[in-house]
Amino acid sequence: MLSRSVPANSEVEFALIVEKNIASDPVSGISPSLIGWGVVRFVHLLAAIFWVGGQLMLSVIMMPLLRRRGEPALTRELAAGVGRRFGTLTVAGLLPLLVITGLALAWHHHMTLAALGHTTYGMVLGAKMVLVVAVFVLAALHGLAARRLTPQAGRRIALVTLLLSLGIVALAAVLAELPG
Repeated sequence: MLSRSVPANSEVEFALIVEKNIASDPVSGISPSLIGWGVVRFVHLLAAIFWVGGQLMLSVIMMPLLRRRGEPALTRELAAGVGRRFGTLTVAGLLPLLVITGLALAWHHHMTLAALGHTTYGMVLGAKMVLVVAVFVLAALHGLAARRLTPQAGRRIALVTLLLSLGIVALAAVLAELPG
């Protein structure tokens, strides 16, 4: 049954009431669209968790432990192998998932290039996008140049990449609190 507890002031409001009543599950009030966007957000968050969690695991746990307890040659070999594997997963899976789901979520929030500079949500999203590009450029440079870098230079690039990734997470938390 169509409920109209509040009189509609316009045809648009009435259409929204009709859409809510027809498109939602009558018991839960959850629409299929809401579930679909929840899945997109879940995939985006899962890929981001894997990316940032992987960086934290490498930078905070694995590499310090290897440097303290491992032979330098074994440390380099393990770091190179883990780096190649993480890089392959990033390029083949994480990066495409993050870009596709991120663009889809921006579209869902009615973001346009013009809106990036004119709304608070758009400006925060724009800053997040700049950090995302910087992080993936730095990660690619780190991966390509890892054999040519000194260990200290490699650690610096990895640390900057991690800090920028945490900045992305912080901006995502801000976005979650802003009206889209």
